Amino acid sequence: MANQRNIGILLGVFCYVLWGGLVYYWHLLSNVNSIEVFSYRIVFTILSMLLYFVITGKTHKLNTEIKSLVKNKKALSYAVAASLFLGVNWVVFIYAVTINQATQASIAGYIMPLVSVFLAIFFLHERIDRFMVVSMLLAFIGVVVMVSGSGSFPLLTIVMSVCFPIYSLLKKYYRLSSDVAMVFESMVLLPFILVFLLFFAKHGLFSYPPMTIFYLILSGPVTAIPLLLFAESIKRAPLSLIGFIQYLNPTISLAISVSLLGESLTKADAHSLIFICLSIIIFAIGQFLLFRKKQMT
Repeated sequence: MANQRNIGILLGVFCYVLWGGLVYYWHLLSNVNSIEVFSYRIVFTILSMLLYFVITGKTHKLNTEIKSLVKNKKALSYAVAASLFLGVNWVVFIYAVTINQATQASIAGYIMPLVSVFLAIFFLHERIDRFMVVSMLLAFIGVVVMVSGSGSFPLLTIVMSVCFPIYSLLKKYYRLSSDVAMVFESMVLLPFILVFLLFFAKHGLFSYPPMTIFYLILSGPVTAIPLLLFAESIKRAPLSLIGFIQYLNPTISLAISVSLLGESLTKADAHSLIFICLSIIIFAIGQFLLFRKKQMT
Protein backbone atom coordinates (compact mmCIF):
# COMPACT_ATOMS: atom_id res chain seq x y z
CA MET A 1 0.00 0.00 0.00
CA ALA A 2 2.80 2.41 0.95
CA ASN A 3 4.62 1.49 -2.27
CA GLN A 4 1.54 2.34 -4.36
CA ARG A 5 1.23 5.64 -2.47
CA ASN A 6 4.87 6.51 -3.25
CA ILE A 7 4.38 5.60 -6.91
CA GLY A 8 1.32 7.86 -6.98
CA ILE A 9 3.28 10.75 -5.50
CA LEU A 10 6.11 10.27 -8.02
CA LEU A 11 3.64 10.17 -10.91
CA GLY A 12 2.00 13.32 -9.57
CA VAL A 13 5.34 15.13 -9.28
CA PHE A 14 6.32 14.08 -12.81
CA CYS A 15 2.92 15.21 -14.11
CA TYR A 16 3.16 18.68 -12.57
CA VAL A 17 6.79 19.09 -13.65
CA LEU A 18 5.69 18.38 -17.23
CA TRP A 19 2.77 20.81 -16.93
CA GLY A 20 5.10 23.46 -15.51
CA GLY A 21 7.51 22.96 -18.40
CA LEU A 22 4.77 23.49 -21.00
CA VAL A 23 5.31 27.24 -20.74
CA TYR A 24 8.66 26.77 -22.51
CA TYR A 25 7.13 24.40 -25.06
CA TRP A 26 4.49 26.96 -26.12
CA HIS A 27 7.23 29.60 -26.25
CA LEU A 28 8.94 27.49 -28.94
CA LEU A 29 5.79 28.05 -31.02
CA SER A 30 5.61 31.81 -30.46
CA ASN A 31 6.13 32.33 -34.22
CA VAL A 32 2.72 30.68 -34.82
CA ASN A 33 -0.61 32.41 -34.22
CA SER A 34 -1.88 31.34 -30.77
CA ILE A 35 -5.29 30.29 -32.16
CA GLU A 36 -3.54 28.07 -34.71
CA VAL A 37 -1.37 26.52 -31.98
CA PHE A 38 -4.50 25.86 -29.93
CA SER A 39 -6.27 24.38 -32.96
CA TYR A 40 -3.48 21.97 -33.82
CA ARG A 41 -3.18 21.08 -30.13
CA ILE A 42 -6.81 19.94 -30.15
CA VAL A 43 -6.50 18.00 -33.42
CA PHE A 44 -3.35 16.13 -32.40
CA THR A 45 -4.61 15.53 -28.86
CA ILE A 46 -7.63 13.73 -30.33
CA LEU A 47 -5.43 11.70 -32.69
CA SER A 48 -3.00 10.85 -29.86
CA MET A 49 -5.78 9.74 -27.53
CA LEU A 50 -7.55 7.67 -30.21
CA LEU A 51 -4.23 5.93 -30.88
CA TYR A 52 -3.91 5.35 -27.12
CA PHE A 53 -7.35 3.71 -26.97
CA VAL A 54 -6.57 1.47 -29.96
CA ILE A 55 -3.17 0.38 -28.60
CA THR A 56 -4.53 -0.33 -25.10
CA GLY A 57 -7.65 -2.08 -26.44
CA LYS A 58 -10.00 0.33 -24.65
CA THR A 59 -12.11 1.41 -27.61
CA HIS A 60 -15.16 -0.37 -26.13
CA LYS A 61 -14.76 1.67 -22.95
CA LEU A 62 -14.57 4.87 -25.01
CA ASN A 63 -17.74 4.06 -26.97
CA THR A 64 -19.68 2.89 -23.91
CA GLU A 65 -18.93 5.94 -21.77
CA ILE A 66 -19.64 8.49 -24.52
CA LYS A 67 -22.92 6.76 -25.51
CA SER A 68 -24.00 6.78 -21.87
CA LEU A 69 -23.19 10.49 -21.57
CA VAL A 70 -25.06 11.42 -24.76
CA LYS A 71 -28.21 9.70 -23.45
CA ASN A 72 -28.18 11.90 -20.33
CA LYS A 73 -29.03 15.36 -21.72
CA LYS A 74 -28.38 17.21 -18.46
CA ALA A 75 -24.97 15.62 -17.97
CA LEU A 76 -24.21 16.23 -21.65
CA SER A 77 -24.93 19.96 -21.30
CA TYR A 78 -22.52 20.17 -18.35
CA ALA A 79 -19.87 18.28 -20.32
CA VAL A 80 -20.19 20.61 -23.32
CA ALA A 81 -20.00 23.69 -21.07
CA ALA A 82 -16.93 22.26 -19.32
CA SER A 83 -15.27 21.68 -22.69
CA LEU A 84 -15.80 25.30 -23.69
CA PHE A 85 -14.29 26.62 -20.45
CA LEU A 86 -11.32 24.28 -20.89
CA GLY A 87 -10.87 25.55 -24.45
CA VAL A 88 -10.87 29.18 -23.31
CA ASN A 89 -8.32 28.36 -20.60
CA TRP A 90 -6.00 26.62 -23.07
CA VAL A 91 -6.12 29.30 -25.73
CA VAL A 92 -5.59 32.14 -23.22
CA PHE A 93 -2.63 30.31 -21.67
CA ILE A 94 -0.99 29.79 -25.07
CA TYR A 95 -1.73 33.40 -26.02
CA ALA A 96 -0.19 34.68 -22.77
CA VAL A 97 3.02 32.74 -23.37
CA THR A 98 3.35 33.79 -27.02
CA ILE A 99 3.02 37.52 -26.13
CA ASN A 100 5.64 37.23 -23.37
CA GLN A 101 3.14 37.26 -20.51
CA ALA A 102 4.00 33.81 -19.15
CA THR A 103 4.45 35.26 -15.65
CA GLN A 104 0.74 36.15 -15.66
CA ALA A 105 -0.10 32.56 -16.56
CA SER A 106 2.12 31.35 -13.70
CA ILE A 107 0.45 33.66 -11.16
CA ALA A 108 -2.93 32.35 -12.34
CA GLY A 109 -1.70 28.86 -11.49
CA TYR A 110 -1.26 29.89 -7.87
CA ILE A 111 -4.74 31.39 -7.66
CA MET A 112 -6.67 28.53 -9.34
CA PRO A 113 -6.82 26.15 -6.34
CA LEU A 114 -8.15 28.93 -4.12
CA VAL A 115 -10.85 29.79 -6.67
CA SER A 116 -11.74 26.09 -6.75
CA VAL A 117 -12.24 26.15 -2.98
CA PHE A 118 -14.50 29.21 -3.26
CA LEU A 119 -16.62 27.55 -5.98
CA ALA A 120 -16.87 24.35 -3.94
CA ILE A 121 -18.16 26.34 -0.96
CA PHE A 122 -20.63 28.39 -2.99
CA PHE A 123 -22.00 25.72 -5.36
CA LEU A 124 -21.31 22.41 -3.62
CA HIS A 125 -21.95 23.76 -0.10
CA GLU A 126 -18.71 22.36 1.21
CA ARG A 127 -17.76 23.44 4.71
CA ILE A 128 -15.19 26.18 5.23
CA ASP A 129 -12.80 26.53 8.17
CA ARG A 130 -10.90 29.55 9.48
CA PHE A 131 -7.79 28.61 7.50
CA MET A 132 -9.74 28.77 4.23
CA VAL A 133 -11.29 32.12 5.18
CA VAL A 134 -7.87 33.67 5.89
CA SER A 135 -6.40 32.02 2.79
CA MET A 136 -9.06 33.41 0.45
CA LEU A 137 -8.83 36.89 2.00
CA LEU A 138 -5.06 36.95 1.44
CA ALA A 139 -5.50 35.78 -2.16
CA PHE A 140 -8.11 38.49 -2.73
CA ILE A 141 -5.72 41.11 -1.32
CA GLY A 142 -3.04 39.78 -3.67
CA VAL A 143 -5.27 40.29 -6.70
CA VAL A 144 -6.22 43.80 -5.52
CA VAL A 145 -2.52 44.65 -5.09
CA MET A 146 -1.82 43.37 -8.61
CA VAL A 147 -4.61 45.48 -10.12
CA SER A 148 -3.82 48.68 -8.20
CA GLY A 149 -0.06 48.39 -8.71
CA SER A 150 -0.13 47.63 -12.43
CA GLY A 151 -2.68 50.31 -13.26
CA SER A 152 -4.52 47.90 -15.55
CA PHE A 153 -6.88 45.00 -15.05
CA PRO A 154 -4.93 41.67 -15.21
CA LEU A 155 -7.43 40.16 -17.64
CA LEU A 156 -5.34 37.16 -18.71
CA THR A 157 -4.58 36.19 -15.11
CA ILE A 158 -8.22 36.50 -14.03
CA VAL A 159 -9.58 34.56 -17.03
CA MET A 160 -7.17 31.67 -16.46
CA SER A 161 -7.74 31.75 -12.69
CA VAL A 162 -11.50 31.41 -13.18
CA CYS A 163 -11.92 29.22 -16.29
CA PHE A 164 -10.11 26.11 -15.12
CA PRO A 165 -11.80 25.99 -11.68
CA ILE A 166 -15.20 26.39 -13.39
CA TYR A 167 -14.23 23.55 -15.73
CA SER A 168 -13.32 21.42 -12.69
CA LEU A 169 -16.60 22.31 -10.98
CA LEU A 170 -18.69 21.37 -14.03
CA LYS A 171 -16.93 17.99 -14.18
CA LYS A 172 -18.56 17.17 -10.83
CA TYR A 173 -21.91 16.95 -12.66
CA TYR A 174 -21.01 14.23 -15.16
CA ARG A 175 -18.98 11.03 -15.03
CA LEU A 176 -16.30 10.19 -17.56
CA SER A 177 -12.93 8.51 -17.09
CA SER A 178 -10.12 11.04 -17.46
CA ASP A 179 -8.89 9.51 -20.73
CA VAL A 180 -12.40 9.38 -22.21
CA ALA A 181 -13.08 12.92 -20.99
CA MET A 182 -10.02 14.21 -22.83
CA VAL A 183 -11.31 12.78 -26.11
CA PHE A 184 -14.88 13.97 -25.61
CA GLU A 185 -13.94 17.49 -24.45
CA SER A 186 -11.56 17.89 -27.38
CA MET A 187 -14.20 16.59 -29.80
CA VAL A 188 -16.65 19.25 -28.59
CA LEU A 189 -14.14 21.89 -29.64
CA LEU A 190 -13.25 20.18 -32.94
CA PRO A 191 -16.05 21.70 -35.12
CA PHE A 192 -14.95 25.24 -34.18
CA ILE A 193 -11.33 24.26 -34.75
CA LEU A 194 -11.98 22.82 -38.21
CA VAL A 195 -13.94 25.90 -39.30
CA PHE A 196 -11.04 28.09 -38.18
CA LEU A 197 -8.34 25.96 -39.84
CA LEU A 198 -10.26 25.60 -43.12
CA PHE A 199 -11.49 29.18 -43.56
CA PHE A 200 -9.60 31.59 -41.30
CA ALA A 201 -6.09 30.25 -40.64
CA LYS A 202 -3.43 32.24 -42.50
CA HIS A 203 -1.07 29.29 -42.84
CA GLY A 204 -1.46 25.58 -43.50
CA LEU A 205 0.36 23.11 -41.28
CA PHE A 206 2.97 22.21 -43.89
CA SER A 207 3.79 25.83 -44.74
CA TYR A 208 5.79 26.08 -41.50
CA PRO A 209 9.46 25.06 -41.05
CA PRO A 210 10.01 21.34 -40.26
CA MET A 211 10.77 21.89 -36.55
CA THR A 212 7.63 24.00 -36.11
CA ILE A 213 5.55 21.25 -37.77
CA PHE A 214 7.18 18.73 -35.42
CA TYR A 215 6.33 20.83 -32.34
CA LEU A 216 2.74 21.31 -33.51
CA ILE A 217 2.25 17.56 -34.06
CA LEU A 218 3.91 16.78 -30.73
CA SER A 219 1.52 19.17 -28.94
CA GLY A 220 -1.00 16.30 -28.88
CA PRO A 221 1.10 13.82 -26.89
CA VAL A 222 2.49 16.70 -24.79
CA THR A 223 -1.09 17.47 -23.76
CA ALA A 224 -2.21 13.87 -23.28
CA ILE A 225 0.71 12.35 -21.35
CA PRO A 226 0.58 14.61 -18.25
CA LEU A 227 -3.18 14.10 -17.92
CA LEU A 228 -2.81 10.32 -18.08
CA LEU A 229 -0.06 10.50 -15.44
CA PHE A 230 -2.34 12.64 -13.29
CA ALA A 231 -5.16 10.11 -13.61
CA GLU A 232 -2.85 7.32 -12.43
CA SER A 233 -1.43 9.40 -9.57
CA ILE A 234 -4.81 10.21 -8.00
CA LYS A 235 -5.67 6.49 -8.01
CA ARG A 236 -2.70 5.78 -5.74
CA ALA A 237 -1.89 8.87 -3.66
CA PRO A 238 -4.10 10.84 -1.24
CA LEU A 239 -5.82 13.75 -2.96
CA SER A 240 -4.60 16.12 -0.22
CA LEU A 241 -0.98 15.36 -1.14
CA ILE A 242 -1.65 15.67 -4.86
CA GLY A 243 -3.38 18.97 -4.14
CA PHE A 244 -0.28 20.25 -2.38
CA ILE A 245 2.27 19.26 -5.03
CA GLN A 246 0.16 20.94 -7.74
CA TYR A 247 1.98 24.16 -6.82
CA LEU A 248 5.03 22.72 -8.59
CA ASN A 249 3.27 23.65 -11.85
CA PRO A 250 3.12 27.46 -11.47
CA THR A 251 6.44 27.53 -9.59
CA ILE A 252 8.27 25.84 -12.46
CA SER A 253 6.40 28.00 -15.00
CA LEU A 254 7.38 31.15 -13.14
CA ALA A 255 11.02 30.06 -12.85
CA ILE A 256 11.18 29.31 -16.59
CA SER A 257 9.45 32.59 -17.47
CA VAL A 258 11.97 34.65 -15.51
CA SER A 259 15.19 32.66 -16.03
CA LEU A 260 14.81 31.31 -19.59
CA LEU A 261 12.25 33.51 -21.33
CA GLY A 262 13.70 36.78 -20.04
CA GLU A 263 10.50 38.03 -18.48
CA SER A 264 10.53 40.03 -15.26
CA LEU A 265 8.13 40.43 -12.37
CA THR A 266 6.79 43.93 -11.87
CA LYS A 267 6.73 45.28 -8.31
CA ALA A 268 2.97 44.83 -8.32
CA ASP A 269 3.32 41.19 -9.40
CA ALA A 270 5.99 40.53 -6.76
CA HIS A 271 3.94 42.10 -3.97
CA SER A 272 0.85 40.27 -5.16
CA LEU A 273 2.76 36.99 -5.21
CA ILE A 274 3.79 37.48 -1.56
CA PHE A 275 0.14 37.62 -0.50
CA ILE A 276 -0.77 34.68 -2.74
CA CYS A 277 2.10 32.55 -1.36
CA LEU A 278 1.04 33.39 2.20
CA SER A 279 -2.47 32.39 1.20
CA ILE A 280 -1.19 29.05 -0.13
CA ILE A 281 0.80 28.39 3.06
CA ILE A 282 -2.26 29.04 5.24
CA PHE A 283 -4.37 26.86 2.95
CA ALA A 284 -1.78 24.04 3.03
CA ILE A 285 -1.59 24.16 6.84
CA GLY A 286 -5.37 23.89 7.06
CA GLN A 287 -5.44 20.94 4.64
CA PHE A 288 -2.62 19.19 6.49
CA LEU A 289 -4.38 19.54 9.86
CA LEU A 290 -7.62 18.28 8.31
CA PHE A 291 -5.79 15.29 6.83
CA ARG A 292 -4.20 14.48 10.21
CA LYS A 293 -7.56 14.77 11.93
CA LYS A 294 -9.16 12.33 9.48
CA GLN A 295 -6.31 9.86 9.99
CA MET A 296 -6.77 9.95 13.76
CA THR A 297 -10.54 9.29 13.62
